[in-house]
Amino acid sequence: LTHTLNAAEWLVGPIDRLVCDAAHQVLEGVEVEDTVHLLARHGGVLGCYSLNQHQAPNELTLTVICEGGTARFEAHRQRWRWMLTPDGPWHDEDSGPIERDSLFVTQAAGFLDAIDRLAPPPCTLAEGLQTLRVNLAALESARRQTWEEIHA
Repeated sequence: LTHTLNAAEWLVGPIDRLVCDAAHQVLEGVEVEDTVHLLARHGGVLGCYSLNQHQAPNELTLTVICEGGTARFEAHRQRWRWMLTPDGPWHDEDSGPIERDSLFVTQAAGFLDAIDRLAPPPCTLAEGLQTLRVNLAALESARRQTWEEIHA
């Protein structure tokens, strides 16, 4: 879920508080959480996130409800969608194929290029620290079962 939270912060702004429920439910051979539910506040924007890594369909959907419509990315269907009015039609655009690990490989390559000074870092230090604070707050929230504030 960490990558989805990071993408949402990039789209709608930083998370300033959250509450998280997480558990290891099914995946064999790991001890980490494979099921996570998280509510977040990005300032005045509310976020709702859910992940389970053992469901039969391997699906990723990211929906952002905007002032002028709704934007949605469906990785498993390889498309961007948007709707401009309630009950209006969805408009679709093909995003092209995305292999399961291609985004992670791209991320790792960007990090290595930055280490070798071949390219600037893909994010600022402040953005990286925000990501770390959000992830630590999610873990603490799951442990304590409370809302957690994210402070810079």
